[in-house]
Amino acid sequence: FQLLEFALKAYIGRAYSVIKKSVGETVHFGYSAKDVEEFPLERLVNIFSKLNTNKELLSRLNKLRVERNHIAHRSLIVTMGSMYDPGAIEDKYVEYFWLEDELTECLHLVIEEARSLKKRSQSVG
Repeated sequence: FQLLEFALKAYIGRAYSVIKKSVGETVHFGYSAKDVEEFPLERLVNIFSKLNTNKELLSRLNKLRVERNHIAHRSLIVTMGSMYDPGAIEDKYVEYFWLEDELTECLHLVIEEARSLKKRSQSVG
């Protein structure tokens, strides 16, 4: 998930740079990549959704975000203390295996979107 966050931050930073160049002095645009450095996945996906029109990718990222939150909040419950449940962990294995594949695919798609943005932005400035 950290790699996905990094890719989203890079895309958003580039998009902010393109916007800044595009508007020039017409309107002040003070956003930069630095503004999103500490943002969690949910905020990054929300910002990305305002800067990108790939609806299928956005849908997949939102599903990943929900799954990531579920893992982060549920994992401690089923792996520690009195709630420890080895059966629940085994049941989730297949689901997490799928999640890893989906995460990898989405990471590649965000990188492709960033490459596409880079190509388009070269005509701007």
